[in-house]
Amino acid sequence: MPSLIWTFWIACLWICTTQALLEESFIDFSSSNGSFNIADAPIVSDSGDFKAIHIALNSLRDDLQQITGSRPLLTNFTANATETSRNAIIVGSVNSSMIQSISAASAFDVSDIKGWEVFKTAVVTNPIPGIDRALVIAGSDRRGTVFGIHTLAEQCGQSPYHWFSDVVPKKHGAIFALPKTTIHGPPSVRYRGLFINDEEPALTAWWAARHNASHYPLDTEFYAHVFDLLLRLKANYIWPAMWRSVTPEPGNVFFTDDPGNMQLANDYGIVVSTSHHEPMQRATNEWNETETGPWDWTKNKENVTKFMEEGIRRAGNNESYFTLGMRGPGDAPIEGANAIDILREVFEVERGIFKKYFGTEKVPQVWTIYKEVATYYAAGLTPPDDVTLIMPDDNQGQVQRLPTGKESSREGGVGVYFHLEYFGSPRSYKWSNSNNLPKILKELWHSYMRQANRIWIINVGDIKPMELPFGFAMDMAWNASNFSFEKIPEYLDRYAAREFGQKHAAEISEMLLEHSHLIGMRRFEMVHPGTYSVLNYHEAERVFDRWTNLAERTKALYNNIEEELKPSFYQLLFYPIVSGATYYSVNLGIAFNHQYAMERRNSANSLASQVLDTFEYDYDLIEGFDSLLDGKWLHIMSQAKLDAVTEQPRNWANPSRDIVTNLSFVQLRQNMQFSLGNLGIYAEESTSPINQGRWAESIDNSMPTTNFPAMLPVFDPYGPPQRTIDLFMRGDYRVPISWQLDQIPVDWLTIVPKSGTLSHNTTHTTRLNVTVDWERVPEGFNETIRVGVTSEPAPYPYFDLIRIPVQKHLVPVDFAGFPETAGMISIEAPHFQRSSLMASNASNTTVAFHHIPFLGTRSESGCIALRPYLSSRANPSAATSAYVEYSIYLFNDTTALNATIYINAFLDTDPTLLTKFSLTLDDAPASFTRVLGDPKNAGDVPPEWMDRVADQVWTKKVAFGPVKKGAHTLRWQVNSPEVYLEKIVIDTRGGVKDSYLGPPETRRTRS
Repeated sequence: MPSLIWTFWIACLWICTTQALLEESFIDFSSSNGSFNIADAPIVSDSGDFKAIHIALNSLRDDLQQITGSRPLLTNFTANATETSRNAIIVGSVNSSMIQSISAASAFDVSDIKGWEVFKTAVVTNPIPGIDRALVIAGSDRRGTVFGIHTLAEQCGQSPYHWFSDVVPKKHGAIFALPKTTIHGPPSVRYRGLFINDEEPALTAWWAARHNASHYPLDTEFYAHVFDLLLRLKANYIWPAMWRSVTPEPGNVFFTDDPGNMQLANDYGIVVSTSHHEPMQRATNEWNETETGPWDWTKNKENVTKFMEEGIRRAGNNESYFTLGMRGPGDAPIEGANAIDILREVFEVERGIFKKYFGTEKVPQVWTIYKEVATYYAAGLTPPDDVTLIMPDDNQGQVQRLPTGKESSREGGVGVYFHLEYFGSPRSYKWSNSNNLPKILKELWHSYMRQANRIWIINVGDIKPMELPFGFAMDMAWNASNFSFEKIPEYLDRYAAREFGQKHAAEISEMLLEHSHLIGMRRFEMVHPGTYSVLNYHEAERVFDRWTNLAERTKALYNNIEEELKPSFYQLLFYPIVSGATYYSVNLGIAFNHQYAMERRNSANSLASQVLDTFEYDYDLIEGFDSLLDGKWLHIMSQAKLDAVTEQPRNWANPSRDIVTNLSFVQLRQNMQFSLGNLGIYAEESTSPINQGRWAESIDNSMPTTNFPAMLPVFDPYGPPQRTIDLFMRGDYRVPISWQLDQIPVDWLTIVPKSGTLSHNTTHTTRLNVTVDWERVPEGFNETIRVGVTSEPAPYPYFDLIRIPVQKHLVPVDFAGFPETAGMISIEAPHFQRSSLMASNASNTTVAFHHIPFLGTRSESGCIALRPYLSSRANPSAATSAYVEYSIYLFNDTTALNATIYINAFLDTDPTLLTKFSLTLDDAPASFTRVLGDPKNAGDVPPEWMDRVADQVWTKKVAFGPVKKGAHTLRWQVNSPEVYLEKIVIDTRGGVKDSYLGPPETRRTRS
């Protein structure tokens, strides 16, 4: 979207909607009728209220002091107060004596402050003696009240990431409470929070460095910051850090590293649980095999039971959510002959422990069906109905299973475990944020719609640098109804305004959306020099240019942004974007270096040097992070990531140190074999210069080259408007080369430039741009234009030919759709010509395909999926009857028409509704085919997962056989709203070439 249009659109959204991201605002910074200034107003609380509320109120005082320069007075409520104040902020839980007193005086209605974590704000006149007007914030419980406090702080100008990303509070001399009543909550997801995981080497090294130690426990000082962040994001739930380590042993243990951690969590109002393989409120690292024997239920049941019981005793009355079940040592499958029978016994013993300590088995407890445990569940192992089931993703961002039938009505409910980072197979991704926001929205929105809404636990690794995607997930968990694909730009604008001010919001939000799209193509650690094609469709070049342009925009804004904003800007934008561009520059630089070396280009050497310079710059960026704010974040970005990705052994694991590999060099003083000459010609998508890298004069003709000619792809009216040719040096670097094109034999073909000089000191490569004026090309023209090129000096007179195939064939004037070009057609899914919805003139409540904007790794226009979501699932006939149609046109008969379908990656979340698609041609009946294969064991991932999950799409092939020339219709149908089509590529006659993203969309004609 053009920047001007984007800016205007975002500005309109900002004016027309409320502030504080997507929360309704009750604060403004200019006076209006009925509003009043609370900038220096005292805060009144009830001394008998929850401790969490008093902790949050003290934070609010700090926040307001940073925002206004004045620290507000905090006073306790008394019914017979003698002190007077014109304005005040009154905060309390609904059952506190203060709020009850205000309500009893009929000044404040509390009847609508009901339910879980609800809060209400209102401007109240004469709420208590001595106060004329007050902004009253009352919560249904302790967390509801705390969320009200932090929402006030955020709307006044304090970011939830004030400490974790050093976001500068927005300064205001006056803050006005609006004369309105707002009600917030209950949350869409009851328990929502983070899992600190895989915290070596970054988080632990950073925390140790802050304390000048080689190791330092994650204590109450650390968790106070974490809990503050969670509550400001309206989260309430944590799986604490627990990664095993031998430097020193045993690793992190929340419960014993600092005995105050548990009490601190309870004081703040954070619900503590443990990860999926740490049962009964015990950390895995607490188990000492030397002292208590193996972690094996069948061999060591007594000691394992004692270990579990101690966790429940120690938890006491702290608000906890107990992990049920058991896995094997090292996050592996449970050991024993019959895992299902073992786990049934484990459940029984664990619930007996609950009854012993709490008098009932029905306490908050959760069982996560992770990895092999999902196969046990599919085989019939089911915990008691009051146990919460957590259904995880596949560690790569595709939710693996969602509730069906009676599962959604379980007493314990259903939740989701979702990864923003992961350590494990097929490849770890721990370094930087590689999570596409539309993809997160898709997966979590499905979860919410399917009532997996009891718990959302997000694996955030080290917390940094996952600020944006984690905040996005928590905002969605608080109020899912605020979210849609269409609102993503609005969300990003509000996020940017909150963190950096409205002045920069439009530009930053546009940059963030582009960054999200680029990282959505493939996770960083899965990108290697061979990922993107350097030969076809300018693919690697296009990706490189997008990253480079985004990085340059980011650097320019960083240089111009206010000094006080630079530390947070570096953390939230500069480093993620610029280091991402640097990562791509190294990998794509290696890829181009290899191509150039094989083509014997002199520029291979300078490109290799650039790669090494970029490799060094990558570490400059890390040191830049380390130096922020006098070293506050030293080592937090210490996770290595640059590696020889495809090499064994253990290529699933993160590298322990960055490396750059496989750089190639040519001998710059050496001439090319004289029969080829020192001027190289690369016509886009051709392998001519690579083949000339090995030469046999006895069989390979040259001057001009005939066996491996420099030939462009076919030019026709429906293909790219421009093709390119590179002329390059491939001989002694000390001798410049002058080159000249012969006269072009037709007047409608243009090549720019027509002559020039290649030199080591100026330019050793020149790009020629080739265009055609189609109005002047004779209709039916189908020939190859040959343009000669000469150069000097040369030991043998240099002459070669550039070959440009040109075909002018036109579709009928009434055809609207996609004509073939260069032997193929590429269609982005939203660009269909007809649909069942259009044909029936039905309402938007009818099951039909809808455009899903911004979601797509192979599409720039989004994708399509069935909507409404629940209606599509509930009515299989309506789902499979819906269709979209694409018109295509073939200029000649073909013996084999083949399609490649790109579907946004997902998993079959419903065993009773396995996803299927149908792509048919013309009048052929629907032919529904499974998208994914059957897993080896029910509940496991499909067979194509290991090899293809990194691609972020599933590609499927459809063969149509021989097809006659002329107009044809493709019809797309599916049986599930979870199938999101991104792109269809049609190979009409062998024209589709290898690439990662597939061919860019070809031209669409309109009648």
